[in-house]
Amino acid sequence: MTIITPDITRQFIREVRLPAVPRRRRALADEPPIELKATEAQSLVVGSGLIIAAENVPVQTREDLINCTLFAQLAASGAVSSPKEVAEWYDAYFRTLTALGWAQSDTQFQDYKFKSMNVETHKAIMQVIAVLLGPQAAALVVVKAALDALQSMNENSPWITLFDQQSRLEKFARFQVATAQLDSNGLLQTALVGFQLKAKSTLTQVLFFKFSKSATTVKYAAGKATIYEAALAAQRAAIAARLADYRSAYIGQVQFPPPPGAGTRGMRRAARRTGRRVKVFKFRPGEYLRG
Repeated sequence: MTIITPDITRQFIREVRLPAVPRRRRALADEPPIELKATEAQSLVVGSGLIIAAENVPVQTREDLINCTLFAQLAASGAVSSPKEVAEWYDAYFRTLTALGWAQSDTQFQDYKFKSMNVETHKAIMQVIAVLLGPQAAALVVVKAALDALQSMNENSPWITLFDQQSRLEKFARFQVATAQLDSNGLLQTALVGFQLKAKSTLTQVLFFKFSKSATTVKYAAGKATIYEAALAAQRAAIAARLADYRSAYIGQVQFPPPPGAGTRGMRRAARRTGRRVKVFKFRPGEYLRG
């Protein structure tokens, strides 16, 4: 087992292979810059992930969720070139988060238990997160608002297009949902769920795909997440530096109508593909990501 030290983390961030930076689409170039606000609930799209922040979640926490999950996506895609190797991709994804100072209570995938013969992806997301966080969790309101807003968008929206490009390939799909909220005592709670789908037919509109029990395999890993502030604080600048070109190429904002009883604000997303290989020395990120 590799022991993660500050020196190893710095070398990992510096040397890990990331995909080539894509050219930014014109449809996203005119989007306003992201504005994170601690007092408002926000839903953000970051690559193949949804970031859900309930109101009063600190801005720094929102920024950490964005940067860490995007970096983990890119590192996983750099280590695992085939989109069909979903299990291997997630192994690299969770290992990257660990290297950045995250601790996930559960990263083991389990089968989604169908309650009927057919189900839609967004409803499965709500069920899994409700069990993980509890039915009264503040973040659930924002998750539903985000999914409702995405569902109301034109399927050719650049945000829908980008999310689908990053989360699926033909009959395979993978995406993540990260949430942050304050509990009744004012303590920060974060959680992360990774989903993987394999269908007998080509997947379309991943978040709203209607699938049957007999034709689709759905797995998920759901757990509470702890971000070790002391470990991450020293690495924030290095992570941001490696993501600078990717953020400008990928990330924008989508405005949401406010749901009843909660404020909702922006969204984002990102993209990726395989890219360059980096020379490494004693610590080899590729080997670490592959296990």
